[in-house]
Amino acid sequence: MIYGERVKQVREMQHLTQSALAGMIPQLSQYQVSRIESGAAIPDAETIALIAATLGVTVDFFERQPSPHLEAQSPQLRARSSRLTQGVKSSALQWARLIDEEYERMKLRASPLPVRLPAMPGASPTKAAQELRPLLGFSLDQPLPYLLLAVERLGVTVLGLPYSAAALDAFCAWRDGTPVVGLLSGVPGDRLRWSVAHELGHLVLHRGQHAGKQIEAEADEFAAELLTPRFAIERAMPSRITLSTLTMLKTQWGVSVKSLIRRAKESGFIDQERATSLYKQVSARGWNRSEPGYVPREKPRAFRKLLEISYGSGPNVEAMARDAGWSQELAFAVLEQYATVDELPLEPASDAESQDNVVAFRRPLKNRRPVSPKGSNQLA
Repeated sequence: MIYGERVKQVREMQHLTQSALAGMIPQLSQYQVSRIESGAAIPDAETIALIAATLGVTVDFFERQPSPHLEAQSPQLRARSSRLTQGVKSSALQWARLIDEEYERMKLRASPLPVRLPAMPGASPTKAAQELRPLLGFSLDQPLPYLLLAVERLGVTVLGLPYSAAALDAFCAWRDGTPVVGLLSGVPGDRLRWSVAHELGHLVLHRGQHAGKQIEAEADEFAAELLTPRFAIERAMPSRITLSTLTMLKTQWGVSVKSLIRRAKESGFIDQERATSLYKQVSARGWNRSEPGYVPREKPRAFRKLLEISYGSGPNVEAMARDAGWSQELAFAVLEQYATVDELPLEPASDAESQDNVVAFRRPLKNRRPVSPKGSNQLA
């Protein structure tokens, strides 16, 4: 017996219509695919093996009872443009569902962190962001040296998806009381940090609320204060606001030039006319999709850590793929979205190193400790 819902899941992950899948399988019609997915028909062994091979899973995957839909938990999917289609939404959610299922299975072998993300419905977005910063482990006056690992330490499940879409960077959802953030691939580092901060705003402020302009504006306000606390960024603003000076500020604070233009206007450094002129310059230079200024792209860590706990420090990806019912190609594509120990951000300088009268000689890369320890069964 197979579950037709599983066939639908991996078909939508690959952004295929029923007709497109039928066209890839000899002697299979769109009508037959529809009947298989609805449970009205059971294909023969040869056909289901062809479907599995085409979609990057094993026949065993189709024989497992499906996990619940993340869609049932009212996910927030913020469109970057009007081009966000239902097909893209479905693909992103099905990828997250697939990886989250394996995340939960492996988590049974580890010591998971409790969920410590506060709920602040009705709070001021600015106030909520200020209260969250210390919980993430950071003061109110410093650029965030990293974000994703700090978010995972609050018990948020961060899922890196080997799936990209021009109209979507990230989304959030709830699964049985656990906050979930899904990250699409190919997103530049500055935009990724903003998207994560924006989704955190939804998780903290808007559980159970439907999407709308007001809550999107609140999530943006939350993200701006979390990444660039107003009183701190005002002290850091250059005396002359240009794209060049803002690009230099971008590399320090890890946010986009466009967000810094907005901050400069909010703080009175520039007026609306100057802000509009800078936005037009950004657009004219083609920076709307990818800006200059280096901001490293962070990766979540917990999924790979769970894999190392469950299958050894190697880890044995082949064994994980077999247990998950995935192809090895699929398993490696997923694993690439998560940080190895060598890819973890490094600890910032200590207070002693940062004193004005001390010259900070940082430890060589090979001797510096990554943020997340290597405990045998601890996620962070």
